[in-house]
Amino acid sequence: MEWATTIFPIENRFERSEFIERIWRTRSVPEFAMLSVATPHCQIVVVSSLHAPMSVIVRGPETQASVVEIPQDAEFVGIEFKVGTFLPSLAIATLLDTGARLDVASRTKMHLAGRNWEIPNFENAGDFVAHLAREGALVRDQVVEQTLLRKPVALTDRSVQRRFVRATGLTYGAVRQIERAERTASLLTAGTSIADAIDLAGYSDQAHMTRSLQRFLGKTPGKLGPQR
Repeated sequence: MEWATTIFPIENRFERSEFIERIWRTRSVPEFAMLSVATPHCQIVVVSSLHAPMSVIVRGPETQASVVEIPQDAEFVGIEFKVGTFLPSLAIATLLDTGARLDVASRTKMHLAGRNWEIPNFENAGDFVAHLAREGALVRDQVVEQTLLRKPVALTDRSVQRRFVRATGLTYGAVRQIERAERTASLLTAGTSIADAIDLAGYSDQAHMTRSLQRFLGKTPGKLGPQR
């Protein structure tokens, strides 16, 4: 199986929304598979192709790096949600490291939360999310955001953990570990030395950092430098 080494030409759009991290779109590349990294975010991905029926997939958080197949000759539009945003009609635990394919009635209609919705595109994705939220089909747990920002919440640690698992499928610690790996990758890519990255990211030593990056990003520290 050939892995994608070409960076996808991703176009991102950012909106002022309490639910949306980013809206993105891209096209498939000639390789048949790619390395997908760990992420605490859920997202909805619309896949359209001339050679296959349109599909809409809800992808859950990913707890480790994995190799995924790339549909050929396809276009993708994605809505990545902020951490703690979820669809109550889909149990988050069933989405971890995988996804759920929604029923698609036509090239313009999909089924979610007991009703039909217009399939979103890159231009109207923000309105689509706002509509979901107004109807209660999409919610965000503010306790998750407040805890990640280290703001005080009037809950016990046990209650906070329950809220994290309900909204993200992950524990607070797991979300922090993934975010630390992402931050470390950014440091190394920007030219920070491995020794400095260990200190800045708070790893105990290089072996600790290497294990983390291999688990969550599928790469060693040496593969993340700017020369790569």
